[in-house]
Amino acid sequence: MPDLIPWDPWRELAEFRDAFERFWGQRFPRRRGEGWFWGGPWSPAVDVYDRGDAIVVKAEIPGVDKDEISLNLTDEGLTISGTTRRDEEVKDKDYYRRERTYGSFTRTIPLPVAVQREGARATFKNGVLEVTLPKVKGAGPRDTEIKIE
Repeated sequence: MPDLIPWDPWRELAEFRDAFERFWGQRFPRRRGEGWFWGGPWSPAVDVYDRGDAIVVKAEIPGVDKDEISLNLTDEGLTISGTTRRDEEVKDKDYYRRERTYGSFTRTIPLPVAVQREGARATFKNGVLEVTLPKVKGAGPRDTEIKIE
C-alpha cells in the first residue's frame, strides 16, 4: 500500500499559482528555504546594463557546464536555457534539507533597445554567463512618451 501524503494547503496554492502563471505568461514570487525568489522551478538571476555601445546581460548559472547552456536572440529578447544535473544521487530520506533544484531552466530577458545580431558574443567563467549585444546604431530606448491632450 502506498504511503499517505499529508494534506498541504500550500501545495494546492502552488499548483494554482503555476496554472495562473501558465495562463498569463508571468511569474510570481515563490517560497524557497528561508526566503522568496522569482522564477519557475529555477531560473538564473540576471543583471542587464547599458555599456554605451552595447547591452550587457550577466547571468549566474552555477554548477552548469557551458555546453549545457543555449542562447537564442530574438526581436523580443535574449533567451537563456539549459539543464542543471545532480552530481550525486542521495536517497530522499537521507536529506535534512534540499533547496538546490535540478532539471531544465529557461529565462527570457527583454532588451531595452534594438541590438545587432552580428557581433553578439558570450563568455562563461566561474558560473557567470556574460552576453554582450552591440546596439543598433542610433538605437535609443524603446519607450515613447505620449502627450495627453
